[in-house]
This record gives sequence, C-alpha cells and structure tokens, in this order.
Amino acid sequence: MYTQKVKCPHCLHRTEISIKEVTEYASRKPATENTIYPNLGPRVNIITEASTVSAYSTAFCNECNKPMMIAFECSIAQLSDMKKAAHEKQWLLTDLKPTSVKIYPELKQPDDSPYYPEKIRGLFVELQENIKMKRNAPFIVVGCRSVLEVALRELGFDDGNLLSRIKQARENGILTESMKNWAHRIRMDGNEAVHELDASDEQAKEFVDFLRLFLEITFVLPVRIKEQQK
Repeated sequence: MYTQKVKCPHCLHRTEISIKEVTEYASRKPATENTIYPNLGPRVNIITEASTVSAYSTAFCNECNKPMMIAFECSIAQLSDMKKAAHEKQWLLTDLKPTSVKIYPELKQPDDSPYYPEKIRGLFVELQENIKMKRNAPFIVVGCRSVLEVALRELGFDDGNLLSRIKQARENGILTESMKNWAHRIRMDGNEAVHELDASDEQAKEFVDFLRLFLEITFVLPVRIKEQQK
C-alpha cells in the first residue's frame, strides 16, 4: 500500500489518500499544421533507475470519498515501488516524496484580495474554507457578522453600533437597498447565533457569498477603476 498526504480539492481536508493506480506518461508539444520537420537523426537516451519520469495516479479522499488524479515526478525506481505497493497489500511504502505534485481537479483557493482590510483577510479566508468543509454553521454566521462590522468601520462608519453603521452606509450610498437588507439579516442572525447557537448551513453559505460580493464592490472595484483610469 502506498499513501500520500494531500489537501483534498473537494472537501479541503488534509488527509492520507491511498493510491489506486500508478502510470507513467510522456508529454510532447503538439505538431504544428503544415510544418515539415527535418530528420534530425536518432536520439539516444540513457535511462537508469535514478532517471526522472512523469507519472499520474488515481485516488479517493478518505474524508469525502470523492475521486482525484495526482500528477507528479519521481525516479524510475520509486515508480516501480509505487506500482507494486498499489497492487500488493504486503508492500507498505513510506517517506517517498515525489516532486512537482499537481492535483486534479485543481484546488480552488478562497478569495483573498490584497485590497481587503488586513483585519478581516485571515478570518474571511477561514470562513470560506469552513463553508466547504461544512463546519459549525453558527460559528460561520457569527464570523460573517464580525467581518461586516469591521469592514464598515474601515469604510469610515465608526459611530454607534452595527445597526447605525448599516444605516449610515445606506445613506451614503455605499449599500444599495437590497444590500442593506442583506446586511441587517447578517446582523440579526449573527446575534441569534451568538446567543442561541442556532444557524443553518444554507444561511452560512448565503452570508459568505454576500460578503464576497460586498467586499468586491466596496474595496476591490474602486481600486481597479482607479488603475484603469491611469
């Protein structure tokens, strides 16, 4: 058996996956249409057990059981051992470290613009990952309320509580009417999640999606517009 520790692109858990099949492959540039390639003569490649080869394998996540493909590079000797370990249970390989590891489907990184306020960047990344990992919904909703409150403060709305800050942002045109209503839902449901520990996965996902849109409009878009006007 051969296992490799990876971060699953589906559920984001970092877990040991069992390699099912291992196959080497050779890639090349596609031929160009209507191009004649001169005969360059025979090429001789000397291959040893230490020679590097490209390979790929199929596997399943031990957490969510979804499939993935892993492309990597290793020596011919390592590849031979991997093949044996994938098919023979008495083989147990450890400490093999293939290089240039790529996982498909590719891992989608959470939104983390450098234009977001520094205070909320780490928390917002964590909230997005928690959604994908289906973690505690009340915790996510409370986190969304905190991100909204800090973001409004960074926009210059310091007076009063979150209720008054949302009102000020609407009066100043930062929030549309529908965005204001959405922000109030985060405020109220966030309060309930704090005191009652009650929230649904659907609520949590909806609020994270709203914050992604809100932060894009209020912090990222103005910077991009200025850059285009230069």
